[in-house]
Amino acid sequence: MAYMSSPIRLMIVGACFRAALGLAGSAAAADEELRLHRFDTDPNWELFGQTTSGAPVRLIVQDFGWRPTNKAGGAAPGEIGGVISRSLTRAVYWMPIPHKTLNDKLTISGRFAVVRSGNGSAMHFGFFHETSSGWRTPNSLVFRLSGEDKERRGQYSWALADLGNRNWKADGVGAFDGIYQTTKTEPIKSDGKPHDFAVAYDPDGANGLGEISITIDTKTWKNALEPGHKEEGAVFNRLGLMNLQVSGVDMEVYLDDIRVNGELLDFSKDPGWEGIGNKTRFEDRDLRPWHDLRWSNTSHAGGEPGEIAITMWRDERPAYFAAPIATVTLDQPLHAEGRLAFTAAGSDSGVCLGWFNADSKRNKLDPDVQNPALNFLAIAIEGPSRIGHYFRPMYSTSVKGIRADAGSGPIIRPDGKHRRWSIDYDPAAAGGKGQITVTLDDQKVALELKPDARKAGATFDRFGLFNIQSGGHYVKVFIDDVKYTGSYTGSAK
Repeated sequence: MAYMSSPIRLMIVGACFRAALGLAGSAAAADEELRLHRFDTDPNWELFGQTTSGAPVRLIVQDFGWRPTNKAGGAAPGEIGGVISRSLTRAVYWMPIPHKTLNDKLTISGRFAVVRSGNGSAMHFGFFHETSSGWRTPNSLVFRLSGEDKERRGQYSWALADLGNRNWKADGVGAFDGIYQTTKTEPIKSDGKPHDFAVAYDPDGANGLGEISITIDTKTWKNALEPGHKEEGAVFNRLGLMNLQVSGVDMEVYLDDIRVNGELLDFSKDPGWEGIGNKTRFEDRDLRPWHDLRWSNTSHAGGEPGEIAITMWRDERPAYFAAPIATVTLDQPLHAEGRLAFTAAGSDSGVCLGWFNADSKRNKLDPDVQNPALNFLAIAIEGPSRIGHYFRPMYSTSVKGIRADAGSGPIIRPDGKHRRWSIDYDPAAAGGKGQITVTLDDQKVALELKPDARKAGATFDRFGLFNIQSGGHYVKVFIDDVKYTGSYTGSAK
């Protein structure tokens, strides 16, 4: 998409103006020109990639709750279930329960039948908190069914047990397509045949780490929690059904003869559970790989109204939302800072914020994860499911293979809190190799460049947000009051 030029409210500021504002700065970049965006009006940043304006419209159908039927094969008619669709919009059918935590033994068991399962369908049944949302849902312990429809073998579902603690850190047992490799469960044909299931959590299992197990019919799989996950804790005060909140399709599933911590639930009549969004139809454009990249007259990041709002997917195809700048390189100091709010995310998701080369990004069409785009220096909001999301530095030179990331850093939660951030690159640091320092509020992480990185070189002609080109899920981020090294060019290449 071509760059859309229009008046942009900006200021070129140096060290004196930075001090007057009282904003954090970098000594290395003190004499460099800094550009300030207040975002009180639309900056008309450059869009590249597939956006929601061109996304197909998908009809989402949620139609689940209590039924007077007996498709799950329970002891008597009456069950819960129906049509459940994956969508970024939450849909639940649940009841309040007494508070439980990761210090309690927890079990759910019963019977289920999957009538059909589209490729990219899923549902959750189990323990939640009233605030739980997303995928690898915080404060959740669930039985998950994920469906696929492959021509070579027809419709199947895969059973998993997922646990998310209060800090969005995930554990689980069971697998399909590589998840939880050490405990790979077996496919279940989506033919309406009833099966038995049980999910259990033992806080004393795995030598005190905590252990999750899942049983399908007569076979059981187990996994230990990652160290520290139990201690961080979780709180459960709801039990029921929830859709998986990433884009996808629907499945039809029913459950009955449910026992919760040994107590049998009565579905012979309508139990009167609370439903939120479980009986609805709507048109949806929030689909991978169509990103929502725009200016918004809101203030989620904590500044005055007006900010950049993005929903960006990890996807093999390139995408970015950025301002063109005069070219900068690894031979000069770089600084950027601003406000940020991280409001939502699926597991295995991420986005980058910083300097990059537009041609390198546009031309990076190879989906090989081990061959990322060249020419960038940025903050990555990304991390493994067991952690959630790190806020860490990463870079790539103009030479394939000469790149690095810090591997870890401050952990950032998709909790919508107002955060201050900065990134500094000092080419003279680390004995002249160069060093990147990233700050999130009062936490810092540094990354030294490889010895041959500056010699390999890199050129950057954009500053903004760009996607991580590896299949995954979405993040929602707002940024405001951004300052960065880079003179405005007025047009894109």
